[in-house]
Amino acid sequence: MKGTNIQYGLSRLMLCVGLLSAFCLFPFLSTAQYRVVHLEQPYNTAGSETGALRVGDTVLVYSSLQPRHDRRNRHFSFGDQQTNIYQARIARSGKMARPRLSRWGINDKRDHTANLCLDPLTHDIYFTRARIDDPDLRCEVWWAPRQKRGWGKPQRLRGAVNLRDYTATQPAIGRLADSTLVLYFASDRPGGMGGMDLWYSIVKNGVAAEPVNLGPQVNSAADDITPFYDQPNHVLYFSSDRSGGHGGFDIYCAVGSRNTWQAAEPVCACLNSEQNDIYFTITQRDSATGIPLAGYLSSNRTDSYFLTDSMCCNDIYAWQVDSTQWQVAEVPPVDTMPSVDTMPAPDTTLSTLHSPLPPPPLPLFLYFHNDEPDPQSRDSLTAVTYADCQRRYAALRPTYLGRQPSATDSAQMALFFDTCVEGNYRHLIDLLEYIAHHLEAGDTVTLTVSGYASPLYTDKYNRVLSRRRIEAFVNTVRTWHNGALALALADGRLQIHRLPQGIDTRPSAMPSGDPVYSLRAAMSRRIEIVDCRIK
Repeated sequence: MKGTNIQYGLSRLMLCVGLLSAFCLFPFLSTAQYRVVHLEQPYNTAGSETGALRVGDTVLVYSSLQPRHDRRNRHFSFGDQQTNIYQARIARSGKMARPRLSRWGINDKRDHTANLCLDPLTHDIYFTRARIDDPDLRCEVWWAPRQKRGWGKPQRLRGAVNLRDYTATQPAIGRLADSTLVLYFASDRPGGMGGMDLWYSIVKNGVAAEPVNLGPQVNSAADDITPFYDQPNHVLYFSSDRSGGHGGFDIYCAVGSRNTWQAAEPVCACLNSEQNDIYFTITQRDSATGIPLAGYLSSNRTDSYFLTDSMCCNDIYAWQVDSTQWQVAEVPPVDTMPSVDTMPAPDTTLSTLHSPLPPPPLPLFLYFHNDEPDPQSRDSLTAVTYADCQRRYAALRPTYLGRQPSATDSAQMALFFDTCVEGNYRHLIDLLEYIAHHLEAGDTVTLTVSGYASPLYTDKYNRVLSRRRIEAFVNTVRTWHNGALALALADGRLQIHRLPQGIDTRPSAMPSGDPVYSLRAAMSRRIEIVDCRIK
């Protein structure tokens, strides 16, 4: 619609996830640089273009309110022009075709149509409608269900989101762990904190439940608008003209879902300007970590196209991480390798000549929840596998995120779970496949595994716990693929050197903050596969 209506960076974590990019929610790097590029005509006009997003890799869709010429082509006006959804095809080369009115059956000759978003699960479309002849430009949320070919007839969203005499606009879609659909939207409905607020509603079968305000962690007494929910990272992006910003509307982010959020924080200054910055979206993520790499925003910056007053008209800008400008935060190194007098020298002649699989990168870190496995046990052995521990740990992700003191800490923890708890388990499977290949080729394999614990108990207990964690790993090796490696373990062709270290007593490695749920504590509860010898 026209206007607003229509790196705590431990070096071991860096090794765990590889080279990390940065965003407001990924402060592992001390600075992040972004290229913000103004889209040229015909994608931007002297009117107002907003809400750009990509559908797959092939289509750019956005809203546009375009001025019209008089008969002599000398004067421009908006008159009774309407906002419509436009789309442009994107070639494999990245070149975009000329935009055209959307053929998805969403636009209407009598109404403004804007703020399109897609449900990532069902591909249903949600969008905003407003009557052209309505002087208050009161908006409502509409939707169109996905069918085998295209979308069904657009219909007003039933239920409690659309409230007579108030605006409901700018829908954004999120999903809960059980796939429940959560509709986020902006509204001036009663019960808010002032101006436009952000709300959510649970939607089932095209019917919206009673909306709930996102609360003071997200909303302010000013206007809070244009939500976009980053589902992979559980982060809500939105814009607000609250005090303390750069000017006009600035882009903020908050970690959470529904009405449980960490305090909202502004994204970096290189994305916000002194003008209005709204309709932030993400179109590209790193395939391994889910970190945002590119997207769009709308702004009335000084280089935008406009008639006579830039405040009337927003243009689309593309943003992209400039990886050449990344600067890794300076942090004390955490050396968790065993001392040379207790660890066999690494084999630098690892043979891969007859292996179709590349050797997985080592060291490989595998993480555990507090006192796992077998809490409070004094036994150094266990019947539990690391696979069991990893599944239970991954299920605790919401608990860990909810116990973080800030959006920054929660985002770091989310990345830790994505890349270290879950991502490193996938690397473990790759390692086991690599070992199996060499055993089948007649080689012998020797693994060296160190174990660590957080300093919540005595040194004696922590050494036993470290050994128990290594044994859980051994159990996973023994049971992998219905015991494919069990015989090699039994006859000595596969050997595992166990080095239970207990806690790492160096100051830089000691957990700080919450003794169980802080990132440092989580990173201290681990085993490390530090060496793999093939002979």
